[in-house]
Amino acid sequence: MPPTTIITIGALIYVAILVGISIFASRSVQNSADFIVAGRRLPLGLCVFTVFATWFGSGTLIGAAGAAYSGGFRGVLANPFGSALCLLLAGVFYARVLRRLKLLTLPDLFRLRFGRWAEIIAALSIIPAYIGWVGSIFVAFGTVLNVVAGVDFQTAIFICALITIGYTVWGGMWAVSLTDFFQAIIIIAGLLVLFPIVINDIGGLQNLIQQAPPGHFQLAPESTFYGWIMFMQGLLVIGLGNIASQDLLQRVFSARDEYVAQWSMYISSFFYLTIAMIPVLIGIAATVVLPDIANPAFVLPEMGKLYLPPLAMALFTGAMISALMSSADGGMLAPACIFTENIMRSLKSNITKSSDLNVTRWTVVVVGILGLLTALYFQNVYQLMIKSFSILMVGLFVPMTAAIYWKKANQVGAVASALGGLLSWLFFEYLNHVGSTIQLPSELMAAFVGLVLQIGMTLLSQSFNPPKTLSDIDGNAIVMSDFLGVLSLPSPVRRIHSGE
Repeated sequence: MPPTTIITIGALIYVAILVGISIFASRSVQNSADFIVAGRRLPLGLCVFTVFATWFGSGTLIGAAGAAYSGGFRGVLANPFGSALCLLLAGVFYARVLRRLKLLTLPDLFRLRFGRWAEIIAALSIIPAYIGWVGSIFVAFGTVLNVVAGVDFQTAIFICALITIGYTVWGGMWAVSLTDFFQAIIIIAGLLVLFPIVINDIGGLQNLIQQAPPGHFQLAPESTFYGWIMFMQGLLVIGLGNIASQDLLQRVFSARDEYVAQWSMYISSFFYLTIAMIPVLIGIAATVVLPDIANPAFVLPEMGKLYLPPLAMALFTGAMISALMSSADGGMLAPACIFTENIMRSLKSNITKSSDLNVTRWTVVVVGILGLLTALYFQNVYQLMIKSFSILMVGLFVPMTAAIYWKKANQVGAVASALGGLLSWLFFEYLNHVGSTIQLPSELMAAFVGLVLQIGMTLLSQSFNPPKTLSDIDGNAIVMSDFLGVLSLPSPVRRIHSGE
């Protein structure tokens, strides 16, 4: 049997399993809360795997391998290094207090703290970011099937869109969480099959370090002010910006309690950095084994084809498909939930629970189609992913943090910060695009503009725009004691230690 046939059969079996899981999960979906946050019942294991699988997507598997091939460690500052930092910071400073608020979406926080205008601005900022991210995932999926199975690139993109839209619409967050659990296992297994074979062929990690292009294992930047500024931007655009991402926080909101929310971030951060280094190292190894590859985006599937027999390659293809689909489902669900909860409800407050659920499902379809159109237009997976989430860094991170930690924060300051950060970022990006003599750190500069506006406009408007008290979605004031997730143990561990 030809290798491509074995790989295709394996992929079909894999898709059938995903559909079966989604049908099973759909029986638990009775209302929008079940669909959006899985009824707030996710245990630690499911929460960890759904965070890991959602984040371990196109940017990590395909994009990071290609970026590492081209630029080494410095080429992958944003992902995986920035992504692992983001998960760690989210666990320490944000997970527990946000779970305490009983939110469905991030714009809910903006409404509770800053009012309707801030909620809508936050919602309209998040939705385009996810459409771009979903597009980057579809591009990566097309790359994998094109290289591994010879499927036409655009046809492969359509296949990914159809399958992922289908099972996400069917089961919502429950389906996403259960399929993510399964997909995370496949991702890890597939990478652990390929990695030792590649490293052994090269003669060990030490030989790889010696044979790789100069500087590929160097992480620190050039010892100049500009070098460090660009280094910090590469690390923080996702390291801080993605804390304000709906797909990450949706898992916090879905956790069974705030301790599960916190520890899922910690454990995922550890797994993410360790496992995500495998495609990075494979990408660097490809500089030795495949020094003249035409497109760096093809690195990982090409290395799989080079080293793995058909059955093992079928497993590895399943791992790549898992990584992409596990991100695509979360990427479609997040903006769909925001559109329903934060835009539709602003326009029509008397929306029923059944129509609420139907609107969310149809919006998943729309987001998937828009992501498909984006994928057909753009080709660079890694850059498309980073630029999509730059929106969150420059527009939402500062007012989100102020909403939690600054009692004086008000609507005027938050709206000024969000709009000022976004507009200044677009301006700085324009300067970079038209050929500025030096590449501007547009994300850092725009985030600083947002910070200045947040502080300045808040202080200037206190007399006519008094701040609201931070409260949960039911209107109850939040107790801010014991909200840092530094020493708190997961609830099962706490019960054992307390003798319960």
